[in-house]
Amino acid sequence: MTELTMNYSIVLFELKISHEIIHETKNIFLESRELLNALSNPSIQQNEKHSVIDSIFDKEIRNFLKVLSDNNKIDLIVNIIDAYDEVLLQSKNILKVTFTYVTIPDENQINQIKEFVRDKYNKADVLLELKEDSSLLGGFILTVGDIVYDKSIAGTLSSLRKTLAWR
Repeated sequence: MTELTMNYSIVLFELKISHEIIHETKNIFLESRELLNALSNPSIQQNEKHSVIDSIFDKEIRNFLKVLSDNNKIDLIVNIIDAYDEVLLQSKNILKVTFTYVTIPDENQINQIKEFVRDKYNKADVLLELKEDSSLLGGFILTVGDIVYDKSIAGTLSSLRKTLAWR
């Protein structure tokens, strides 16, 4: 994520636009690549782009989209909204983590994972994303931001291979 994307996402957050409208906007762009291409096209006049924005999007987000379009940054909109989601979670003191597993954890294990992360990172809550990956062979990987807790068999074997290669 670039600094520019993060800056735009902070502005979007500060505009206090409804979360639903922001995600509806993201879905429109994800479903229509042609729309994004048209709004990114430098040969199309700004007033024409503004008319398209006015006719498609909710009034709460139109000005933000027009600024992006005017600054030739509309192609960043999906990334900006993804970064906005992170800013929103940070504002609520919630941390998003990914738990990659071979065997799906039960409710008790999920609660233990969340408790570990809440305590370690001093967060009010944890948004836990679960991903299945049979290539781990066993164990799990917990990813918290840039920090990876690799307790998988595949990770242990890889680490062992590296250690033996150095000898």
